[in-house]
Amino acid sequence: MMMNDIRKHKIAVILFFTFLLVIIADTNAQSSKTTGLSEEVMAWTKSTLEPWPPHRYGSLKEAMIDNDFYIPLVFRGGMFPKPDYKFNRDSIALMGLQIPPSITYENKRAKNMFKYYLLKKQLEDSAYKNVMLKDPKNFQYTSKQLPDKIIKPKSIDKSNEQVKLEIKATPAAPETVDSIVKFIPDRKYWTSSFSADIKFSQNKSSTNWYKGEIDNMNIYTSTNTSYNYVRGKISLTNTLTTTFTINNAPNDTLRDYTIGSDELRFRSNFGLKAIKNWNYSSSTEFITSMGNKYIANTETKNSAFLAPFTINIGVGMTYNVKPKFKKPNRSVDLAVSLEPFAFKYMYSTNKNINLGAYFEKNEDGTYKHIMKTFGSSINMTNNTRFSKTVTWYSRFNYFTNYERVTGEFENKVDIALSKFFSTTLYLYLRYDDGVTKVPDSDTYLQMNEMFSFGFSYKW
Repeated sequence: MMMNDIRKHKIAVILFFTFLLVIIADTNAQSSKTTGLSEEVMAWTKSTLEPWPPHRYGSLKEAMIDNDFYIPLVFRGGMFPKPDYKFNRDSIALMGLQIPPSITYENKRAKNMFKYYLLKKQLEDSAYKNVMLKDPKNFQYTSKQLPDKIIKPKSIDKSNEQVKLEIKATPAAPETVDSIVKFIPDRKYWTSSFSADIKFSQNKSSTNWYKGEIDNMNIYTSTNTSYNYVRGKISLTNTLTTTFTINNAPNDTLRDYTIGSDELRFRSNFGLKAIKNWNYSSSTEFITSMGNKYIANTETKNSAFLAPFTINIGVGMTYNVKPKFKKPNRSVDLAVSLEPFAFKYMYSTNKNINLGAYFEKNEDGTYKHIMKTFGSSINMTNNTRFSKTVTWYSRFNYFTNYERVTGEFENKVDIALSKFFSTTLYLYLRYDDGVTKVPDSDTYLQMNEMFSFGFSYKW
């Protein structure tokens, strides 16, 4: 009885170990069947498969695997290694060949650019060779014996064959929308602009200022009106400017106030297109004072209305330029007139004013009240807008009869603080070598500067 129990236990142990060996063998067989590929094959497979993040595809049918090992393999040769010929500068030099310095045998940039592609290609070739040597039954086709159902691409030569496309004509639907009425606005040949200033200012002039020295606080007013015409080759520019300043007169015992600067100036320029920015032109200018300006503590007038007045006439050419800027609120309007033939006429209706500030002295010690002279002149006007708030206006005039020279250079920088308020910096330089020098100044250069703040309006 005891022997039978021992035999039964031995048979159970043998059967248990036999069953365990079968399971291990089957596991190894399954493992070799599923993972029997070489390390090169597995490395290439892993390198070509992207990791699938969760929810990338809605279902397995929507996934597309770009890996040659999951489709029927095709034998493409390559069993024997191809001869690899390597050349370098030393081997070529031994052949007696000249090496051009421009030849580059290795393009590092291209090599680095395709580094990943070349590595992937080497892994793919290595994996193919492993399968061909260890398990060639996996290849179902060769590159020369592919199934007939495979559609091969057909190239089309445009020079020999023409592709005919089926074209179907469909009747156009009737238009239900009325045609757009073209609006052509009327051309404007006349343009106009206007600006006005009323400001409080501080005024300082040189002691030899031709209308008398100014050094006080004042009220400054100015206007600038333009009315221009352009049509075809013909242009007409008309500008009217006025300046009027009232000053307090603490040093004048006869008056509580005086007129510091007053001027009315009208200029008209007619142009006929020549070439590009140049025009044949003729200009007329009229200048006069508007009020009675007295010398301090005297009844002698420095100037009065039409005392004196000046008429300038010139013929020549005018250069106009208006460049375009990319930045908004920036513009330049420049006009320069060169007039080799110019006539200047100055006359004073009042002979009791200070004629020495305008006219030459006679031989008997008195002063003339009329002047007629021919010469040449240069006139320039400039309107520059640096930004939405800063503008610069300048005017330059030069006249000479080749014996006497008069020149004016007027500048006004306007800084807008708001829509209706601005600050103005004003500088007026004047040169006249035909007037009598005053005792306190030994120069013909005259200066008038002003700083003002107040109301400003433009349209």
